[in-house]
Amino acid sequence: MNFKHAALVSLLPVALLSAVVAAEQTTSLSAPHTIEPKLYVTKPQKLGNGRAWVYVALDARGAPLALGVSMEKGALEGLPQHPNTTSRCFDRNRNGRMEEGECIGDYELRFTLPEGEAARTLAPFKWVGLNWNPHGHPEPAPKPYAAPHFDFHFYLADQAEVRQLRPGACGELIDCEDFRKATKAVPAKYVHSHHINVGGAVPDMGNHLIDSKAAELAPGGKFTHTFIYGAADGRITFYEPMITRDYLASAPNMCAPIKQPQAWASDGFYPTTYCVRYSEHTGRYTVSLERFVQRKAS
Repeated sequence: MNFKHAALVSLLPVALLSAVVAAEQTTSLSAPHTIEPKLYVTKPQKLGNGRAWVYVALDARGAPLALGVSMEKGALEGLPQHPNTTSRCFDRNRNGRMEEGECIGDYELRFTLPEGEAARTLAPFKWVGLNWNPHGHPEPAPKPYAAPHFDFHFYLADQAEVRQLRPGACGELIDCEDFRKATKAVPAKYVHSHHINVGGAVPDMGNHLIDSKAAELAPGGKFTHTFIYGAADGRITFYEPMITRDYLASAPNMCAPIKQPQAWASDGFYPTTYCVRYSEHTGRYTVSLERFVQRKAS
């Protein structure tokens, strides 16, 4: 183990949250803050009664320490309580209006990774989608995922490719032709065997390969946080920690391993853990991908 790198990771939450607070005073997306580790922070967007940012943390050598989302404490308050009737909708009964069950119902913020060193280092990751789901996910998603929660999508596919997945009558309201494309099997070596296809393909997003061994799917299990691989057209297209609002509000401080595939389709740095934290000092929540390892395509 590189002990200097490990020490930076352990200090990351304190340094990170300080940098995000400082970022409120800047409009730059590409200039790093003069703090160790180097932090690149996007412009904020309104979320609930607060704001959210995406950040990239690099060590002194330019290797990634974290890619994540930071949210003010107020972001968990004042959130919409009813599904979004303009989000990923399809008029199944063709009556000219959107009714219950005809919209996925999420509220989404999209962030492009900061340009320059941060984007180059974290390729193939390209952008982040933060989704608030006031009524959770409908079937075919497993029932525990009906709880109000956030999806943190860290995309490897670009936005234009994701937008090609149109609304329709299949899966989770996706066009049936696009459903077949989204659920095309990922070669076994590129996804951990526990992550399986349950037909959870979503328009303007992709398929969701859930962890079949996740604690919340066991009898009596409770959904607090989980990790999902996203896919489309036989490729992994996003990494997704999925976190309930109640769990975030409990002020957690945890990291969990990401189950690793046997191989990777593209060269780059890939995370081995995801973390969920709250800092009382700064009043910030963070959800991040961390402990990156450089992989070669095979």
